[in-house]
Amino acid sequence: EKMTEGRSGSPCDYQISVLCEEPRPAYNRVMLTQYFQDLDGDKHDQMKLSYVTEQELKELKVTLLYGRATSIDREAKKVSYLSPQADEKMVGYDVLVMATGSFCFVPPVPGMTIPEKKNVNWPDDPASRPEGVFVYRTIEDLESLLEKAKLGAKRAVVIGGGLLGLEAAKAVYDLKMESHVLEMAPYLMPTQLNDVAGGVLLKKIKDLGVHVHCGVQIKRVVCEAGTVAGIELVEQGAESSTILKTDLVIVSCGVRPRDELAKQCGLELGARGGVKVDSGLKSSDESIY
Repeated sequence: EKMTEGRSGSPCDYQISVLCEEPRPAYNRVMLTQYFQDLDGDKHDQMKLSYVTEQELKELKVTLLYGRATSIDREAKKVSYLSPQADEKMVGYDVLVMATGSFCFVPPVPGMTIPEKKNVNWPDDPASRPEGVFVYRTIEDLESLLEKAKLGAKRAVVIGGGLLGLEAAKAVYDLKMESHVLEMAPYLMPTQLNDVAGGVLLKKIKDLGVHVHCGVQIKRVVCEAGTVAGIELVEQGAESSTILKTDLVIVSCGVRPRDELAKQCGLELGARGGVKVDSGLKSSDESIY
């Protein structure tokens, strides 16, 4: 948006291309749970959550490219990407802006992922998780959850008692599933609340019909024939583990920066990940921001 505002309209103006990993233009991810009420993914770029349409981008003379970036050639100033049809393509640049955001952190618990299917170019690749383990990040994630519910899922476990995790738990409850929240801290929303406020919230969430387990230790995800069947956990104060049977697991344990492209092309990274930049958001490469 800021870049389009800066153009003068003359023929020698700079060209803007946007490479979009998801199959639709930008939408309001903060309000993602609203999608369970709207269910309007078939409207593509005209959902209630949509920020902009393809036509509006066209009128702004912005070239929208769909595909997942796989590598950056800093010397040639080209970005390689995989199109929705799985074709390998490239787009050149004079200046590259990396607005890659974050991916869902999946705890390194046995059974949560399939190590041999880890995708270094796509941390949120659904193929890297057993059937029945979901993250809560995109419209496609929610569509997969809805499909699982339609196939008869009766119980869902949400890992993470933060704001998004609680939203997810209420959403699956509204889908007529028995909903459980697992939080490792002794109370809900530990980043925002103290123990007293966390206790008040706990009562309100339970009153909604959602089961809450705080202070738990998650040992492993139990799978049968490659599909989630339960979670082995130690409840707060317990000495031994039990298995909570479930049809699906939703992971909502925070996010991590999408810096795999920066690593691939050798940009300087921050101490805890992400791209290291100066006060003008310029990276260690003069042409990449």
